[in-house]
Amino acid sequence: MSRSTFQQLFISILSMFIIILLVFYGYRPVSYDLPVGSVSSIDIYAHRSFVDTYQTNYEAVLARNTASPIFIRSDEISDHNINNVELFYSIIREARSHRLTVYGTLASDWPETVAAMKAQLAAEFSTIPDDETIDMLLNMSYSAFNLVVDRSVAIAEIIMMDNVNTDMLSRKIDEHTEVFGQTYEEYAPYAAVINRVLKLLMAPNSVFDRDATDEAGENAFLTAMNSPIIVDKGTKIVSSGDVITEHMYQALVDLELIRSDTVDLLILARIAAYIIILYAVNLIYFRHRDKDLFPDMRLFYMIIITFMIPIAASVYLSDLSPLLIVSLFFTAIASTYIGTRDGIILSMTESLIMWPLYNFDSEFISVSFVGIVVTGAIAGKKDRTYNSASLIVMPMIACILAVNAYNAIFAASVAGYVESSVWTGVSAVMSIILAIGVMPIVELFSKVVSPVKLIELSQPGNPLLRRLFLEAPGTYSHSMMVASLADAGADAVGADSLFCRVASYFHDIGKLENPNFFTENQSDGYNPHNDLPIEQSVSIITAHTKDGVRIARKYHLPESFVRVIEEHHGTTYPGYFYFRACQEAKDAGLPEPDVNDFRYDGRIPSSKESAIIMIADTCEAAIRSNKLTDINEIENLIRKLIKSKIDQDQLTDSGLSFDDLEKITESFKQIYAGTLHERIQYPS
Repeated sequence: MSRSTFQQLFISILSMFIIILLVFYGYRPVSYDLPVGSVSSIDIYAHRSFVDTYQTNYEAVLARNTASPIFIRSDEISDHNINNVELFYSIIREARSHRLTVYGTLASDWPETVAAMKAQLAAEFSTIPDDETIDMLLNMSYSAFNLVVDRSVAIAEIIMMDNVNTDMLSRKIDEHTEVFGQTYEEYAPYAAVINRVLKLLMAPNSVFDRDATDEAGENAFLTAMNSPIIVDKGTKIVSSGDVITEHMYQALVDLELIRSDTVDLLILARIAAYIIILYAVNLIYFRHRDKDLFPDMRLFYMIIITFMIPIAASVYLSDLSPLLIVSLFFTAIASTYIGTRDGIILSMTESLIMWPLYNFDSEFISVSFVGIVVTGAIAGKKDRTYNSASLIVMPMIACILAVNAYNAIFAASVAGYVESSVWTGVSAVMSIILAIGVMPIVELFSKVVSPVKLIELSQPGNPLLRRLFLEAPGTYSHSMMVASLADAGADAVGADSLFCRVASYFHDIGKLENPNFFTENQSDGYNPHNDLPIEQSVSIITAHTKDGVRIARKYHLPESFVRVIEEHHGTTYPGYFYFRACQEAKDAGLPEPDVNDFRYDGRIPSSKESAIIMIADTCEAAIRSNKLTDINEIENLIRKLIKSKIDQDQLTDSGLSFDDLEKITESFKQIYAGTLHERIQYPS
């Protein structure tokens, strides 16, 4: 682990602990000493929505104890009822068989048979039909009796298939016997007989199930507990002068307004776990990025500081409104200096960290998301269309539209629309205005450059550019062409085109130390290198990168410009002088000189932008010196020069892919095609 990485990790952990304490301090509500039975001297309102555990538990217990009893069908009773009907008619049938003699006359002992039958019925059943019913059963015809028996048993079986209680049993017997009378009209008088017999012999088969009833009660309890009663934010919990009841006390406990040290530690632990998870997610994201996010520690410190400012502000401002979108302050700064994607990711993390301070208000997080995306997209835009007015106005409009859309979903009142729009719009505008005001301070301490600063540096009146134009006009012209090429190349691969253009203006400022020693500035045909030893010429030529770094720092150019100046030749060597040295050594019979003695004392490009400027600088110089005008020859030379950079390992840390290099080649080709197009021949 490098020193800078260790420092970044240490500062990140330290900032995390500070943020945990800030959020804990801001989230923890005021506590009250109000035991049950005491009298409150103030009104207490719910500072957030919460679950009313007392009322929820009350409703759950009530639901369990008022659950309807469950009755189930008893197979035993059902079978017993059917058997009773069959046994009853069996006894009647047996008595009927002794009614007549073989001669068809009434048996002499018939009264005794009837008496014995009644005694048997009384012994088998708790109650027996009246004499009229028994007489009808004994005296009806054979076919009628068989039909009555068959229908009685069938009705009993049908009814017993259902789970019937007392009321249902009587009603179903009535229904079925009525159907019997309608179906068999000639036997309709016997419907009443069947009705009376079945009502006497059959009992309800529905029995109470204790286990099922207890289970139903428990399910009702759990259902009520899983659908808790929510008390909305702003609801008055206690009024001044109220005697604190158990219900009020529990509500205060639910809101954590009555706490002990143990409860405070629990709140702190929850806040810490929440924020640590958010930090861990960001660590995973940035761990898998394609390059180091903060090569400059000063920028890292400024990002950490500006990240914490909205959080600290929210500790004191969150009580004003849940719609203070202060996170846009950080979004504007972060997206400007580290890019849209990373700025949005960090800003969303910041909003989630601040969420507890706004009592986890869903409106706050939804509007913040919209504002962050729009602000990040505009602030991270790296081209000449950057406009501070659009950075202020567009996020404000987006946030107001988002909050109104949210209110429309929940059918807010007109007053709600107005209040939400005012808080959101004002906070969004103020956050971004403050961010724009802070940017010069960020640039001063971190040495980074914003689009506004780039546009300022690109003005022709810049003192350094004026010097370059007056003292080294050839270098100035060369730099302008390199800027056009680098701009097009960066735009083709999605790099920072504005930075490439402006940095290219300054990449050769080191030549101001000895402008006449560079061919583009030699107008009288005299080349001073002809009178100097090769070693001295190489020293002057290669020194322009170090001289450029010194001049850049003297004029307080951004550190990113200094890196471009230092890296735009990488560790290559001036081929013209090296080949001259090789030729002289060969003529003198000496071994070839060490190429390392001819290399620039610089570093290979560490970013796409720096590598694009290196390629643009090399191509422009070579094409100019060879005076090429054919576009195919220019393309071939560009490809050879890029291959040379690859062979010399100059692009290994740049992040450019082969596909990027192909796009850069095509963009350079288009620039030269536009520059070298033929014009109309005007008359002399």
